[in-house]
Amino acid sequence: MEITPTQNVVAYFRVSTDQQAASGLGLEAQRAAVRAYAAKNNLHIVSEHTDEGVSGKLGISDRPGLGCALQSMMTEGAQGLLVHKLDRLSRDLLTQLTIERTVEKSGARILSASGEGTLADDPSTVFTRRVLQAAAEMEAGVISARTKCALAAKKARGERVGRPAFGTRLNKKTMEIEATRDLEVVINVCELRSWGHGLQSIADELELSLNKVGRICRRWMVKDEGRYLLTPELYKLWKSPSSAYVRDGSPNNHNRILEMTIHP
Repeated sequence: MEITPTQNVVAYFRVSTDQQAASGLGLEAQRAAVRAYAAKNNLHIVSEHTDEGVSGKLGISDRPGLGCALQSMMTEGAQGLLVHKLDRLSRDLLTQLTIERTVEKSGARILSASGEGTLADDPSTVFTRRVLQAAAEMEAGVISARTKCALAAKKARGERVGRPAFGTRLNKKTMEIEATRDLEVVINVCELRSWGHGLQSIADELELSLNKVGRICRRWMVKDEGRYLLTPELYKLWKSPSSAYVRDGSPNNHNRILEMTIHP
């Protein structure tokens, strides 16, 4: 199916790190390229969806922005899913092919603002697209291996690795992780998730972005036999002295975490 002028498309953006999400530089570059492509080709963007600080190696179920984009394509009757580059969809070839099939089943196609063989389905064009998809997966593997080596070297030197999760900070005097006031936001999200609320429902109720809710749940909860349980790490942090001003801020706060199941 060829995309023709004046047809509707859904735009999808993704950045891998929280730093990129906070700076807006990665997202702004993607938005500029996608909107310029749409204007040049007379395509109408009916909705835009973003996954911030989300790895390209994660599956579809762990990408709330992508899920909303695919849903929007069906509800809006869009003929295309427009991205800056194919690797924004995924850096895992199987996941990317799954997304492609899902889009095709809705009578649409994936469009790359960078070209990448997305305008046709003849054998040579499909081959070009598959090569680029495989290259994205290989690049992700190389980056991952290089990062793991660098982190292992830092850990061997006794240095702390990684950035503190949302709701925590690094005490530079003691070099220990301690709670911030945002830990109460974490508890609110986890509480609703443990009750069976969906990510979008939680985001709406707490007035948070869907991506932030997803990141909190991935960091502080474990899914076990269909239930969402708190990590022992969160329980320990909540009971620590650094959480006292949040935990003891109201009578209802003190025992809230005890009402949620802790993963063993």
